Amino acid sequence: MSMNMMEILKGQLGGMVAGQLGKAVGLDSKQAESGIGALLPVILGGLMKQSSTPEGANQLDETLSGDDFDGGMFDNISDMFSGGGDTSSMSNMGGGLVKMIFGDKIGAIADIVGKVTGMKSSSTTSLLALLAPLVMSFLGKQKRSLGLDGGGMANLLMSQKDEVAKAMPGGMVGALGLTDLGFQDTPAGAPAQTPAAQPQVSSGGGGGGGVLGKLLIPLVFLGVLGFLGWSMLGKKAPEMNVPDVNVPDVDLGAATDALGMSADDVTGNLQEVFGGYKETLSGITDADSAQAAVPDMEKLNDQLGGISGLMDKLPAGIKDTVTGQLGSMIEPIKAMLEKVMAIPGVEPILKPYVESMLDKVDMLSA
Repeated sequence: MSMNMMEILKGQLGGMVAGQLGKAVGLDSKQAESGIGALLPVILGGLMKQSSTPEGANQLDETLSGDDFDGGMFDNISDMFSGGGDTSSMSNMGGGLVKMIFGDKIGAIADIVGKVTGMKSSSTTSLLALLAPLVMSFLGKQKRSLGLDGGGMANLLMSQKDEVAKAMPGGMVGALGLTDLGFQDTPAGAPAQTPAAQPQVSSGGGGGGGVLGKLLIPLVFLGVLGFLGWSMLGKKAPEMNVPDVNVPDVDLGAATDALGMSADDVTGNLQEVFGGYKETLSGITDADSAQAAVPDMEKLNDQLGGISGLMDKLPAGIKDTVTGQLGSMIEPIKAMLEKVMAIPGVEPILKPYVESMLDKVDMLSA
């Protein structure tokens, strides 16, 4: 399954993070989400254009090799902005990145984004300067985890062409010179897609179910591991039918905290994540399918980690309600894991991801 950078980035930069980014540049949450939805494809499109030449690809590779872009910044977005901390250093860093990526096109970019979002030019350029380091941090982690050089990163970026094109504001393709890369422009002023939450699992009760969904499509990082066991020997393990296990629905009270998040919101997201584990594990029958499941396991682990990171910020009553229901959600997954990990060649591939998942579950219940 290929990575969808737009989905990952929009998900991680939505919700409360969008609100904090907006606050830093004088925008409300709605304006910030609109601006983020317009600017993310612009940044990725600009990087595609830059890396389309050997010189540009090498420059991007050198920049991503720096310690600032090892992925730590992107991994800790929620913590970085949750306290409303100083963003001046990130903005300064982003200013240099924006010049590197776009050169003299920054004014045209601000004009086009302003037409579809209503944002002032100054707000657009300020938001662009905050987003650029986060996108580069995300790409830097991809570079390290996948062992990419400049050419490899160029190919990874171009693999996102369709999704980036769909989200690109009208008139921007021409402004960035992306027609040379096969992009089709749309009329100026056409809106871009805005960050959206993942679908929520209905858990009954009160509203606010979309808040965490925007926060918790976190980071999907592809880990590439060598084939071990049966797959290294060229053998294929016999297929094994994993029994269908239903993750139970949980109907909780909708006591809501000051941020508008209720126990229903949190458990709805947990149900979605554990449902994803169920679907992923059900498709594993041998070492090859286990290897193919690694990206999904990483994505789910990142979502689970995002929930774990938010638990300490919730009132004790909501946290206790959620942790009280955690066992009924994780036990069916553990039963599936026991069977899947017994398949020859699977355990060496999935063990790091399973251990990471269980560590995050322990954090949730702590």
